[in-house]
Amino acid sequence: PKGSGAFQTHTEGFASSIELIEALKATGRFTIRVGAYPEKHPESATQQADIDWLKRKIDAGADEALTQFFFEAETFLRFRDACEKAGIDGARVTPGILPIENWKGVSRFAERCGTSVPAWLTDAFEKAERDNRQDLLATALCTELCSDLIAEGVQNLHFYTLNRPELTRDVCHALGVTPRTKLQNVA
Repeated sequence: PKGSGAFQTHTEGFASSIELIEALKATGRFTIRVGAYPEKHPESATQQADIDWLKRKIDAGADEALTQFFFEAETFLRFRDACEKAGIDGARVTPGILPIENWKGVSRFAERCGTSVPAWLTDAFEKAERDNRQDLLATALCTELCSDLIAEGVQNLHFYTLNRPELTRDVCHALGVTPRTKLQNVA
């Protein structure tokens, strides 16, 4: 809980996520997805320590890792390369995409998560706000990010919609991904 400090093991609980993953995997009944940080986790000593921990989670039985959000494709691509170099190949590493619904809120969230915010992005949203074109900018930037990742061989994307799916829908449409619906479900 907020303000309680570092993780403390419950006397009847798991000592770490590794133990939890191993126990879930042993049941054979779960697809296990774990978190990953393409940039250094705020509580981690180094990014390599994060990658080493991720490898332990994968080796313990995780099927997929979903990353924290990021703003530039190169951030994920460097992370993907570092994961491959570390021998993380038994699971898919899927980039987490956060369409920017509210720049001020997202930039505060990024700061708390240790996500780098490029200066050009702050400038772009300040200009877009003056012209009331934040949604257009957000859609264009997110579409470009996804398109760049796909061009680099990324096969899956995970969208953090934060219960506001409209921008994600717009990005998917811009990428050429549209829902398959039957005519009776449209009218």
